[in-house]
Amino acid sequence: MLVLGFFGVVFWIAVGWNASIERKQKSAEGRSAQILDETFDGREDVTFQINWTTLKYETVILGAKERGYVLTHQAGDPNGAMTLVFEKATSASASPAAPE
Repeated sequence: MLVLGFFGVVFWIAVGWNASIERKQKSAEGRSAQILDETFDGREDVTFQINWTTLKYETVILGAKERGYVLTHQAGDPNGAMTLVFEKATSASASPAAPE
């Protein structure tokens, strides 16, 4: 009986933790335009960290593209965090090379 009670407590802690993460990510997504404008502000190189409580990967990639940046590198770790590196697009990097 004690074991069942322990697992019940662990279950509810996990549910609460997951709900907290979802709220934080939803809040970040709601402010995505502001976050992306502040991040992709014209600098040549930009680094963006993604984790469970930040903007979604797709939101960052598309937002960077809309602001004239291209993804040049990404690295992840086992905990789910990811580092994205962007460069300001030039006319050569923004369009694919013409066939010869």
